[in-house]
Amino acid sequence: MKTAKTGKDSGLSPKRLKNIDDYLQRIVDQGKTAGAAGMIIRRDVQAYCASFGMKDLKKKTPLKNDAIYQIWSMTKTFTVTAAMTLYEKGLFRLHQPIADFLPAYKNMQVAETDERGFTRLVPAKRPVTFEHLFTMTSGIPYPGGDSFSGRKMDEIHKKSMRAAAKGKPWNTAKMIDEAAKTPLCFHPGDQWLYGFSHDILGRLIEVLSGKTLGQYFAETIFKPLGMKDTAFYVPREKQIRLVTPYRLGSKGLVDQKELHRDFSSTKPPVFESGGGGLCSTMADCARFAQMLLNNGKLGNERILSRKTIELIRTNHCDPGILAPSFFSHMSGYGYGLGVRTMMDTAKAGLNGSAGEWAWDGYLGTYYLVDPAEEMTALFFIQLVSDINSDLQRGFVQTVYGAIDD
Repeated sequence: MKTAKTGKDSGLSPKRLKNIDDYLQRIVDQGKTAGAAGMIIRRDVQAYCASFGMKDLKKKTPLKNDAIYQIWSMTKTFTVTAAMTLYEKGLFRLHQPIADFLPAYKNMQVAETDERGFTRLVPAKRPVTFEHLFTMTSGIPYPGGDSFSGRKMDEIHKKSMRAAAKGKPWNTAKMIDEAAKTPLCFHPGDQWLYGFSHDILGRLIEVLSGKTLGQYFAETIFKPLGMKDTAFYVPREKQIRLVTPYRLGSKGLVDQKELHRDFSSTKPPVFESGGGGLCSTMADCARFAQMLLNNGKLGNERILSRKTIELIRTNHCDPGILAPSFFSHMSGYGYGLGVRTMMDTAKAGLNGSAGEWAWDGYLGTYYLVDPAEEMTALFFIQLVSDINSDLQRGFVQTVYGAIDD
């Protein structure tokens, strides 16, 4: 892609791009985040790339554009992409039961709780399918929360942590088989719930490909797209570029370096989380986003077909399914195959485009793919906070405010 020094070749106003500078610097100055970075590519021109603040506050290390971030749930879109390369080979159907490949998921049960708080387990009305995993309608929760199923998943999670503490960490196959012991929160397809589905999808990629998830990612996505700094671990020689994550509390920013230990090890982990395990850079993720924008192709490398990309970004969930547990900041969006997809800009309260799509991550990394504007944009922070979605939305407003054609 070309690089524009002023942004004028991209149809973005150089003067208005300074609003992004001001915004990123402001949220750093206000103490909302230690560092913040952004990138915009429009019409195949890199119109903006800048980083503000610190990579590490204690060491007073400036944040640079080549910094490595934990991208958490942005990983899900890589998992979806990898899975769909197998879909294109005819190795599975969207409506096919996952138990055909993972026997532990046969005869799943659903935890039904009545108004008195009494829970009973009943047979699931239908099997969990690939589509249920892609669309988060499987009923398989993340650990924790108030639900019976969430508590059971938490017990399994703690069991895995005890095994790791004894030097016997569970691999991906073990983790996914153990998760099958958790009863579903609802009958598959009846509701939407953000949960463990894409980790299970990651294991299915391993079963179908005969390779580890990290190997399959590298062969089908990272290497073809020239993504040199993306993996489930950060080699020792690259650790110096790793951004310190912070938690925003009542007394300001507090470092969360234990997240480095847990999610940014120097060696490949035995459990490669398809739902949130990758580390990457803005530049790498921008190449991935451009591939999605270009209907599955970057340069001479085609990862997916145009029709498959269309299927991914199409809304697959009726409003009634999304409503009970969809994120409040996703108002105006539908949900495709592991991605948000803009349905109503007025309802969202954003000056974006219908059809804008992609996803974000727990520590605040975010990207959008906008076919209507031929644009991708990325916003990267490393913050444990309830304000992450608000910070992302502010960035989006400045991005679209820079359009000048």
